[in-house]
Amino acid sequence: MLKFNEDAIKKDVEETLALRKDVEAAVKKICEKGYDNIFLVGIGGTYAVAEELMSYLKGHSKIEIYLENAADLTAEGNTKLGEKSVMVITSATGNTPEMTDAVRYGKEKGATIFGFVDEKDSPLAKETEILFSCKGGAYLKLLVTMLAFMKEKGEFELYDLFYQQAESLGDALINVQKEADKKTEEFAEKHGEDSMHYVVGGGMLKGAAYSYAMCYMEEMLWMRTKSISCADFFHGTLEVIEKDTNVTIFKGEDRGRAQAERVERFLPRICDNITVFDTKEYHTPGIDDTFREILTPMIMAAIYARINVHLENVRKHPMEIRRYYHKLDY
Repeated sequence: MLKFNEDAIKKDVEETLALRKDVEAAVKKICEKGYDNIFLVGIGGTYAVAEELMSYLKGHSKIEIYLENAADLTAEGNTKLGEKSVMVITSATGNTPEMTDAVRYGKEKGATIFGFVDEKDSPLAKETEILFSCKGGAYLKLLVTMLAFMKEKGEFELYDLFYQQAESLGDALINVQKEADKKTEEFAEKHGEDSMHYVVGGGMLKGAAYSYAMCYMEEMLWMRTKSISCADFFHGTLEVIEKDTNVTIFKGEDRGRAQAERVERFLPRICDNITVFDTKEYHTPGIDDTFREILTPMIMAAIYARINVHLENVRKHPMEIRRYYHKLDY
């Protein structure tokens, strides 16, 4: 398989899971001290990942949780952010100015900053009170954190079983990438040079569609695209869809699945150029169906990791190249 590194996939998962006990201890201290609310704060891809998890949390937890874009939070403020708030962040480089500004704003309000920042010496890491550093995906880092808060509140009864099965997560995601490779290669060959891409997702995959369109197709692959939530599709976007319009649907196994199915049922009436990536079609050995919902974003991320590889190959455009992002002052 093209650019496929099983060891790297497993390492990313294992490094995050290895911090579980330390995360649990930190969360327990926060809970013993007492807190009023939790703010999930990100920007760009980290905001999208937080949105994925927020979709799950609002239907499964009674913890008072707010989702904020870092730049918007700094500009607009939030009266709910205060001394008994916990701000949870993730960042790879720790050099994103909007995130650093948001954390400083949170600290001014007295909030506890709890975060995963890969680069320990970065500006963001230096502002983070409770700091963890490891490689790996942002979703799993947020998930480990929020499951610990839910456990302390008695909201996730299958906590221990989840982590028993999480030992198989790296291998499960490797299997998903293997199973997705042929379809994603065909997708890239068919659509790699299309002039426009519409990416539709609902529920926990609304954030995935947003992130994939913006962070990968636009930023890394220089492709024109738009992401649409399944809920919004019927309130504007359907009017610009024609027979040959390229539409891709991300369909998961969470509570948003029915909305994706609604879009999928309607589209053939007006469009002949539809691709559906459905997490349910891919197998995760060692992971029960019970946990497929909460892992839906990670399964989809494994699928679109293969789309990336093949689009990069078809377009002959290395994904590391940027023209403006972190190249110019803005």
